Amino acid sequence: MKWLQQLIMLWLATMIITGCWNRAELPEKAFVLGAAIDQIKSDKIKLAVQIYKPGQKAGAQGGKQAEPYVNIETKSESVFDAVRDITLHLGRKAQWSHIRVIIIDDETAGKTPLLSLLDEFYRDHETRMSTKVVISKGNASKYLEIKPLIEQTVTHQMKRMQEIGLRESGKVPAVSLLQLAQALKSQVPDIILPYAIERKEGVILPGAAMIKDGKMIGTLTGNQTENILMLTNQFKHGALRLPCERSDNNKKPKVEAVETHNTRTKITPVLNPDKLKVNVKVLIIGNISELKCSRLDKREDEIHFQQRLKEEMEKQLMETIRFTQERQIDVIGLGNTLYRNHTKVWKEWKETWRERYADADFEIEVTADITHTLTTVGKPVSAK
Repeated sequence: MKWLQQLIMLWLATMIITGCWNRAELPEKAFVLGAAIDQIKSDKIKLAVQIYKPGQKAGAQGGKQAEPYVNIETKSESVFDAVRDITLHLGRKAQWSHIRVIIIDDETAGKTPLLSLLDEFYRDHETRMSTKVVISKGNASKYLEIKPLIEQTVTHQMKRMQEIGLRESGKVPAVSLLQLAQALKSQVPDIILPYAIERKEGVILPGAAMIKDGKMIGTLTGNQTENILMLTNQFKHGALRLPCERSDNNKKPKVEAVETHNTRTKITPVLNPDKLKVNVKVLIIGNISELKCSRLDKREDEIHFQQRLKEEMEKQLMETIRFTQERQIDVIGLGNTLYRNHTKVWKEWKETWRERYADADFEIEVTADITHTLTTVGKPVSAK
């Protein structure tokens, strides 16, 4: 009787344990590392993908190592159909779970709503929502051909440039598919995306593309991007440039530098019926990174240096805000803040928000706290 019970238990176990009903062997998959989208006609797009090429070994000629990837281009009226056509080139099904970055050329980004263009990537269960999105100057597919400087692929390099660039220099945003969708489906669908440019030495991300109502309308310089990131509490570490006080001659002033290790920004709208007023308070904590003309021998000198930094940053931040006001693009998220905290007012202002933002009065107050002069005293090393 005991053996019968064991047999029944074994039979029940075989019913519970299932196999892989939809398995796909590795040789059947093509792992996509990056994608580039160009709109070549009003009704046709070109999709370029960078696919991992496994099993590369040193070649016979001079021991050179073959590239660990291959680039494929397909064309179609839809992104999904272009994706399926990859099999016609490789004999493998594209696997999207390892994609690093999606590049879109600036002309396409200026004509086609980004969420509509990227619809297939949001629907596909394989694509990770952490995949980064980049706008390129000129043809996007050519960026996949650029040789990386240090990483194995340019797509991985561009992903790292965003992540480390945001963390260490504060001059480039890092935006994922998820963050892009959240921004463009919010009350004010404006955001900035990394802007890639090809140079002789390779690809760089010198600034950001401004996205308004889902389409690109222009670009920001590195300094302007830095200011936007500071206003949106994304800027943490970086170098702030402080021009020396002008002397009697007309030469261009030298520039000193402050290394920041913490910044905090608080934006408070003041709701007046006639005109919107916005108070912006910014705290900058940092160290002296480079001195060329200042001496901090006394406490008064330190206070004067901090005052100069305060005034310079207030000037830069105000110039950047006015730049966005002229274009009626709310990339600092003020409208969304108003929607969350003052919903009733937002319902009245939503239809005319862009005009209200452009006409708003901003008051910026920066507090600068210099905590250290690093490994030397508070004067230029060259000074005697």
